[in-house]
Amino acid sequence: MDNSIKREKISLTLSQAASIVIPYMWHQLKEQILTVIPVCLYLALFQMVILQHGLERVFWIVCGVWVVVLGLFFFLEGVRIALAPVGEVIGDTLPKRCSRKGVLIFSFVLGIVAAFGEPVIGSLQIAGASVDPSKAPLLHALLVAHPLWLSFTVSLAVGVAVVFGMLRTIFGWSLKPMILPLIGAAICATMAAARDPNLSTAIGLAWDAGAVIVGPVLCPLVLALGLGVFRATGRTEAGMAGFGMVGLISVVPIVAVILLTFFIPQGGWKEAAALGGVAVKSDGVSPLGLAWESFVLAVRAIAPIFLFLWFFMRWGLREEGIPTAQYAVGAIFAVLGLFLFNFGLSTGLSELGNQVGHRLPLAFTPPVESLFPSAIGKVVVVVFGIILGYGATLAEPAFNILGQQVEDVTQGAFKKWLFSQSVAIGVGVGAGLGIVSTVYHVNLLTLLLPPYVLIFILTLMNNEEYVNIAWDGGAVTTGPVTVPLKIAIGIALSHATGFAEGFGILALASAYPVINILLIGLYVKHQQRKLENVSHESK
Repeated sequence: MDNSIKREKISLTLSQAASIVIPYMWHQLKEQILTVIPVCLYLALFQMVILQHGLERVFWIVCGVWVVVLGLFFFLEGVRIALAPVGEVIGDTLPKRCSRKGVLIFSFVLGIVAAFGEPVIGSLQIAGASVDPSKAPLLHALLVAHPLWLSFTVSLAVGVAVVFGMLRTIFGWSLKPMILPLIGAAICATMAAARDPNLSTAIGLAWDAGAVIVGPVLCPLVLALGLGVFRATGRTEAGMAGFGMVGLISVVPIVAVILLTFFIPQGGWKEAAALGGVAVKSDGVSPLGLAWESFVLAVRAIAPIFLFLWFFMRWGLREEGIPTAQYAVGAIFAVLGLFLFNFGLSTGLSELGNQVGHRLPLAFTPPVESLFPSAIGKVVVVVFGIILGYGATLAEPAFNILGQQVEDVTQGAFKKWLFSQSVAIGVGVGAGLGIVSTVYHVNLLTLLLPPYVLIFILTLMNNEEYVNIAWDGGAVTTGPVTVPLKIAIGIALSHATGFAEGFGILALASAYPVINILLIGLYVKHQQRKLENVSHESK
């Protein structure tokens, strides 16, 4: 048989190529439009109708929002055509070529490099430019003065978490014995940090870092690797193979960032207090300066993960993987997309969140000039947060995909609509409580620790299947658009009310979906026992 098969080139006219490419591009672009635009319209209408105030810098906001849409389109397309297929090739090949030790070392490095490339960490740092260094010097140091401390700590934590996830996949361990000690450690570390007024300002950031780290770069890579390792074990119950990994990765960074606050030299953050309350603002930076900063952030985030995977696949595994041209285009798309996303976030989306956040307190304070009576105005602001959390969650594409996977894995016992509503309602309640903390001056720990203690108990009582689904459901609720908006609103609201620094909303928004799913799991477990008892009695 002649193996020298000639590949014929397919010739297409420009119009034929356009008829293929344009519908595909529109389908992908439409996803991002449906994610970004409804949330922005809600904020704009709330500002104009409820808060009775027009938007300022409308041109920059509109341009920034559309730049964010284009940025997400290019970034996710780069991940789709380059990172995802390479992740699948490595996931299928690595367990066959390397020892168990080699798989774990690669998993550790992959977790570090992929987490470093997540766009949401950059979003946290951009939002952190509004932190008042005189009130929260440690928080300012982590986000503005020395941002690499936070990035490296979170990345190392993710690397450790991916190793834990791989060990769990290799040996078939339950998620409970791994995640429960981590939650216990996070609670204990939080209580210890809360005793120091300086360290306590960074608690909200630590919990938020865990809530946002699993994103469009990290998720497909670690899931592809985990599935490949699972296949290599020879087990056949592949339905739950990918579940639990995302939740595990979201917990370890919480502990790591809190521990970081204990070991930072005091000179590293006390210098921020000397700035005398001068928070860094982007208003004084020219658009060209913002564009350059956004480009540098994009290259710094994307280049390491693309280069690492390419060199490892070609020289480590000796695999062709995907064509070089395709990978290069994917890398260019990812850098371009992240650059546009960061630039649009700085110039438009954060501006919209800041304007709404600064206007929100006028709904209830000062009492003489407020738009509503104080008690009613506070309720209006909290309801605003609940609706924002609920609606933004339903718009997240990754969240909707997970809902369908849950229905498939549970063979229809846990319907997609039930999963979607459970998670979205939980996010709404959590986001509302985050605003309650700021509006009613309630200590964040009073709202943050009880739900996680409850989660600890419910996790112990639940079946493994629902534990995995619940923790993953809570981890996918924070997307690259909703994260900077919620943080911008939280920070602006906290500055206006003079309480806290606006972080912790994301952690609360991630906790209550986990509670809802675990409660549903207990209900299903109870119903199954009732059916079993009835069947036994009938016999």
